[in-house]
Amino acid sequence: MPDRTVLLTMVDESWASPGSMLEILLQSFKSGEGTQRLLNHLLVITMDPQAFEYCRSLHPNCIHPSTFRSSYHNAFTFTRNDVLLDVLQLGYNIIFTDADVLWLRSPFSNFNPAYELTISCNFSSDGGYLLHDGGVVFLKANAISFEFFKYWKLTKVLYPNSPAVESMCTTIMQRQDLVDMYRLRLQNVNAAYFGGFCQLNKDMLREANTIHANCCDDLTSKVHDLRIVLDDWIRFRKGVLRKSASDQMALRWPQMCSR
Repeated sequence: MPDRTVLLTMVDESWASPGSMLEILLQSFKSGEGTQRLLNHLLVITMDPQAFEYCRSLHPNCIHPSTFRSSYHNAFTFTRNDVLLDVLQLGYNIIFTDADVLWLRSPFSNFNPAYELTISCNFSSDGGYLLHDGGVVFLKANAISFEFFKYWKLTKVLYPNSPAVESMCTTIMQRQDLVDMYRLRLQNVNAAYFGGFCQLNKDMLREANTIHANCCDDLTSKVHDLRIVLDDWIRFRKGVLRKSASDQMALRWPQMCSR
């Protein structure tokens, strides 16, 4: 984009094949309010040759980890943290979206360029009060964010069993000392705008910019339920345009993902 912001997501073969999550993600951009143009700026990072070839059949902007200049070119060691660090080092602001996210509306009004990190954290009470990333984050490229994520990447080596290694929400909530040390300016956006299966509400289609299939570990279940959400979203938009009662429809999901 003109301000050097790029949208990123990551998929492997299981997420990028016929009938898979990547198809649903791309369709949500095409079916959303003001999101179609964002496909021009969406870069899909594919973790294996099969995912790369299939991605290219759907979307013009697909790359393989070998494109990056870091030493993490092996798909088994190249992680989201590596991607974030490499792209920040290149001087690009990042909007990172998990692939199991539906984009209903443009979320840009929720991103404050004065903050290094904008994130939404969902909560669930299953087995305790747990934090879940909302599936979309905004990162501003500067020295503060770069040093913060360089250390976060190092924690994977120092604390291999820590849940904070993969969860930004867990990191910022449990390691406030780390946030303070790097003077990371943080914006935690209301989960109503970045919704997920962890925290459902009846107005989600009316209010949310994105919906994340979190609190669901099975990929088949994610695909099944997100297809229902996407179908309901398309029906919802048609109902709003006709000003019919369909915009009041009850949630039909999740079904295979546990409530």
